[in-house]
Amino acid sequence: MLKPIGIKDKIQRNLLKDAKYDDEKSSVNPHEGDKASILQETRVFSSYPLNTQKCMQILTKILYLINKGEENLTSQECTDIFFSITKLFQSNNERLRRMVYLLIKSLPVNEKEVFIVTSSLTKDMNSANDCYRANAIRVLSKIIDYSMAAQIERYLKTAIVDKNSFVSCSSLLCGLNLYFNASCDIVKKWIHEVTECINSKNSMIQFHALTLLCSIKYQDKLALEKIISSYNKTTSNLSGSLANCLLIKYASYLIYTTEMESELGNFKKNTTCPSTNAVTNQMGSYIGAYYSSSSSSPSNVMSHTRTQDIYNIQDYPTNKGNFLIHPTTKVCFDYLKNCLKSKDPMILFECIKCIFELIEHDKGAKNSTTVFNVDILNECMKVCQLFLLSSKVVDKFSIIRQINKLAHYRPQVASKINQDIENLLTDSNKSICVLAFTTLLKTGNESNIDQLLGQINNYMSGDNTFFKMQIIEELKNLCFIYPTKCNIILDFLANNLRDEESYQFKSNTIDAIVLIITQIPNSEETAILQLCEFIEDCEYNSLLLRVIRFLLVHIPKTKNPSKYIRYIYNRLILENSTIRVDGMHALFYIALKCGNNSKDILFLLNCLLADNDDEVRDRTNFFYHILKEKIKHLELQSKKADEIINNNNIQQHPHRHDGINSEEVSSNIDINTNQSKNTDSPTNAPLIDELLTNEKPAHIENILHLIKNHIENNITEEFDYEHAKEEIKKLGDNNTFNDAVSSPASSTFLNRKGSSAELYTNNTLNGTKLPEQNLDYMFLENISAFIEKYNMGTLKIVGKSIALTESEAEYTVFAKKYIYDNHILLEFTIQNTLSEHILSDITLQINSYDNKWSILEKTTIQNLYFNAPQNLYVLLERNNITHTAEVQSNSNNYIVNQTFQLSLYFLTKENEIDDGFPDSYSINPLSIQITDFISPRILRTGEFKHLWDTMENSNSESVSKFSLNFENIQLAVVGLLNTLNMMACEETDVVEANTTNHNMLLSAKFCNESNILCKASLILSQQYGCLLKIVCRSCHKQLSDTVLKSLE
Repeated sequence: MLKPIGIKDKIQRNLLKDAKYDDEKSSVNPHEGDKASILQETRVFSSYPLNTQKCMQILTKILYLINKGEENLTSQECTDIFFSITKLFQSNNERLRRMVYLLIKSLPVNEKEVFIVTSSLTKDMNSANDCYRANAIRVLSKIIDYSMAAQIERYLKTAIVDKNSFVSCSSLLCGLNLYFNASCDIVKKWIHEVTECINSKNSMIQFHALTLLCSIKYQDKLALEKIISSYNKTTSNLSGSLANCLLIKYASYLIYTTEMESELGNFKKNTTCPSTNAVTNQMGSYIGAYYSSSSSSPSNVMSHTRTQDIYNIQDYPTNKGNFLIHPTTKVCFDYLKNCLKSKDPMILFECIKCIFELIEHDKGAKNSTTVFNVDILNECMKVCQLFLLSSKVVDKFSIIRQINKLAHYRPQVASKINQDIENLLTDSNKSICVLAFTTLLKTGNESNIDQLLGQINNYMSGDNTFFKMQIIEELKNLCFIYPTKCNIILDFLANNLRDEESYQFKSNTIDAIVLIITQIPNSEETAILQLCEFIEDCEYNSLLLRVIRFLLVHIPKTKNPSKYIRYIYNRLILENSTIRVDGMHALFYIALKCGNNSKDILFLLNCLLADNDDEVRDRTNFFYHILKEKIKHLELQSKKADEIINNNNIQQHPHRHDGINSEEVSSNIDINTNQSKNTDSPTNAPLIDELLTNEKPAHIENILHLIKNHIENNITEEFDYEHAKEEIKKLGDNNTFNDAVSSPASSTFLNRKGSSAELYTNNTLNGTKLPEQNLDYMFLENISAFIEKYNMGTLKIVGKSIALTESEAEYTVFAKKYIYDNHILLEFTIQNTLSEHILSDITLQINSYDNKWSILEKTTIQNLYFNAPQNLYVLLERNNITHTAEVQSNSNNYIVNQTFQLSLYFLTKENEIDDGFPDSYSINPLSIQITDFISPRILRTGEFKHLWDTMENSNSESVSKFSLNFENIQLAVVGLLNTLNMMACEETDVVEANTTNHNMLLSAKFCNESNILCKASLILSQQYGCLLKIVCRSCHKQLSDTVLKSLE
């Protein structure tokens, strides 16, 4: 008899049946499609009867195409799609209508096209279907302008107090969008309806209403204070957690601005230098961080103006220590204290987080329990204890992160709950354990540090590199707090260098050891030995080079340099050519600094005199010769000094052979030393001694120029430096040199001045400067707040000015790109060529289908007069950027292409008294490409080959073939250089007449940091036209691919 099959057996059989699929067969995306075919399918929108399901599929494909970002829709294609989808309003299918709403919001269209669809949206806004009403309102808020908003204002005010929560929330969100899109005057009239919504029992309506009300009152500090004070006694009126969290953020923001303004006022009274930039930038940074989380920032944070003081000093209350407390600060802290009594974990955590963020700006109270003179940290610690005892992992993790930040500024306050934190050391969640451990390192004392260090290895296992690097950072700081524990910590750091870890982890560990060496002198011997052992088994060449270059400076300072020389010598035998060159240079430098070891090092350099690599062999022979001559020179001087001493002794004491007066000998030595110094003055010093000085030799470019001319003309004779001194001095004069370079003999030198500038940085000769040095004062004044607020870093590249309008246009616009690490600052120079018009309140509308870059800031122009150009700035930030050591391995960091559609909006006036009328002006789109991040670089003759060979093992090579539309090779060369924004090396941009093939060597820098090299072969064929094969090498394979894609 057959046994019945159990449920377990049935599941196993079905799983095995489903597992029999082909692994190699990839799934097909149903929404994937070619742009041309998708546009062709939009004809279905005009068919009758309407196929609702098929229309929805096509709409989904269009949305997928737009959000994918690989193929940008042209303005004409967007217009065609827009007119096609307007026909879908005839369908009453609710799902289809929602898809239509979504696509309308995603398509960038101009005002004329929006006007066509506005009537349909207005009809839906007044329909009986709540879904239609809510979605139509949300779409309208994205596409209408000021004039259209004024026409439908009555409908929007009515919808705010609608009984349906979906409609009410949509109307409030519509108000937010209109308020931030130059329609703030209309929204300010809705305060009564918005205030009524705050009293709603629906938590989402309450949250959106409070967001809109606080945004309207943002510039009025007294109004914000009144809103917060109305909830001081109880938070029962705010039923939702989101509304309370939002009000907590506004309270902390109000505390910050109040205290910073008070501090700024005291600063102005007590000093004669009223510089407010630092405080203003700090306020802007805090406001920006606040609004990024609350999503309710004003249109231009930088235009925030300081309000007048609303309290007298007599109104200030005091705390227990008789310290004055600003009334606004007291009101806000009273609300925060009230929130600390809440039972909602979300409100409690948000309150703790905001208070701990304020501690960072309260520099006065170092280890007290007060924040801006308000005693509140004791209550915070009690709440933190409750979170630490929670059974939820997310509660413990979130609060220990905040306590970890608190311990950085108030370690004594955080140490009050050390016992509760110690219980987390055995938590099952590894992240919580690491955070607890690093917190205890900050708050512990010297007595229990040994116990913590004994447990440290328990937290270094696993793959979480971020927490490991955090432990390294805390240990580094611990060395400076307790220098006696330095050797224990160095041993731990050295042990971690031996393990197989990521590049970033080892790089941070090396940085920590280097910092300890430079700051704690007693640790130098131990740490240098550990670094020497590290280079014996290092898998990262860049780290190996960094350590060798650090060791060559510090080994001569040790007591016994010969102890460490063998470690560097091993690198000459075992490593690649790049490492061998650095190791050889390190030994040469040590030999110069340590005369006792110079002969031994000279013997060690013998192994590289016949090296296989040209660069290593040439450099070794050069340094070997110099070191050998230097040793001979020192020996000769020593012999001369001995002879002088013996002669002096014989002349002064001809009958005395049994003793020598030490004072006389020392005086004679000093005299001879001074004489030798006088004879070896800079003007009389040999060329080798001048080149070996630590400082840059005078006229280094002129010396190289003369040496090169000598090699070209008199290669059989030896270069005489003594006879060339006078000519070098002549060339040192700028005027004389400028006359000299006009001669044919100097033309070659001028062609190479870019590469010489890179090596020797002679600004006098080549006139090249860093990007920051070419910026004018007005530009720096306009963007200084942005740089401080968003931590933009150093300026990498300044692009060329691009015309976005015709030269004969009414309003001319030029754009310039300033490239930073993860930001781009767009500078738009706008000029009014119409003498009878004044443009006021000029704003730039910038739209794009892609999301690779997001807009952080936009400035405006108040008034633009005739022939008085002004600048308007837009700050962009790269999305999804990687900030870890694996930046080079993240392919998204090189996908930067994005096109922006641009329009100017302004009021046209005939004079300043005139109210004016709204107008707009469309300008050409602006594109960001990978070539914007590339700057040309000139290389010396032979340097390209060396760099190309060093990149051979980096697995970053990319090869492509293209067919070009050029009539001859010369035009193709010019087009290739302009497209890639690279520089031709070794005169490969010069093309012979009537040639049909040509090879090019191209070089550039990516963000002025990493090298990009290309080898290009051009062939002109009668059958196929102009063909190109190009090979690119860079720091990463994805970068090479992206560079070559720019040719498509």
